[in-house]
Amino acid sequence: MSATGPEVGAAAEGVDGTTVAYRERLHAPWPVWLITSALSAVLGLAYGYPLGRTAGIVTFVLAQAVAAGLLLAAAPVLVVDDRVLRAGRARLPLRHAGRIAPLDPQQSREVRGPRADPAAYLCTRGWISSTVLVEVDDADDPHPYWLLSTRHGERLAPILAAARDAAREPRDP
Repeated sequence: MSATGPEVGAAAEGVDGTTVAYRERLHAPWPVWLITSALSAVLGLAYGYPLGRTAGIVTFVLAQAVAAGLLLAAAPVLVVDDRVLRAGRARLPLRHAGRIAPLDPQQSREVRGPRADPAAYLCTRGWISSTVLVEVDDADDPHPYWLLSTRHGERLAPILAAARDAAREPRDP
């Protein structure tokens, strides 16, 4: 890193961009939250019956807090900025992004099916049926493509393509 800022190219590989163009959290839908609430209530009743009402309420609240924490922690975030695509903790520099294609639910099932490449990076959630496929143009990357669940594939794909094109343009030193 120089005194004026991050170097362009390989030295800037770990640097995120500054302008966020797209952000989406892949959170669980309301039925999953309802199920966790019901399970927490059952657990509260199971402890509350022999130990008393206070123990049951405390058990319910603690179980619900743990379930909510796990659901929120398990919800990856997709972020596209001016340098990087982030999906959860994984990062793909946009200059290495190739073809980008939004896939409908049927196409998504085919890509995730038995003919899927086991080396592909998947950031998918079963409750989100559409995906975006991002091919990786980097000989050193073990993943041939990324498959990302998204609720807004038709909106994400052009934003991602524009950010990829901008990231490939040479920057002024």
